[in-house]
Amino acid sequence: MTQAPLRALAWLRTSVEGALALMMAAMFSAFILQIVFRYFINLPVGWTEEVCVIAWIWGILWGAGFVTRDSEDVRFDMLYSAVSRPAKRAFTVVSSTAIVAILVWSLPAAWSYVAFMKVEKTASLGIPLNWLFSIYIAFALATIVRHGRLAIQALRDRLLDDRPPAEHPVEDL
Repeated sequence: MTQAPLRALAWLRTSVEGALALMMAAMFSAFILQIVFRYFINLPVGWTEEVCVIAWIWGILWGAGFVTRDSEDVRFDMLYSAVSRPAKRAFTVVSSTAIVAILVWSLPAAWSYVAFMKVEKTASLGIPLNWLFSIYIAFALATIVRHGRLAIQALRDRLLDDRPPAEHPVEDL
């Protein structure tokens, strides 16, 4: 890759990590405010709990879909490390293909549910629930792309184990 696309990918990676950091900061700030209002001012407020829940849901799915690198996925390393390279490739292809198939199969129902939830709003902030749950669609699409790429790389005899951990950090995007 030339320098311009690499810089753009690095900027994108920094941006999605920054967005996750802002979500976690919002959750922490709302949590602290909730404690202060409830226990020091004796004036409990409901919106802080909603902010915590929304930031938590978005943070988990945003982080799993866009921030976590392929090399950071949880694997059953004891079994995976003990088998031959062809078996590792087969494990990667089978597991990634299963993840892609399940998520693709679930997308129509998830989309229908998210679209249906436009009629409901959160109790305190009045945010439409379809906005809240739309992160799942983005997470599913990102995970489909990631695991589709992993399966294709394994079929081409390129595994994550083949490169040092920090060799191409931008490519994990």
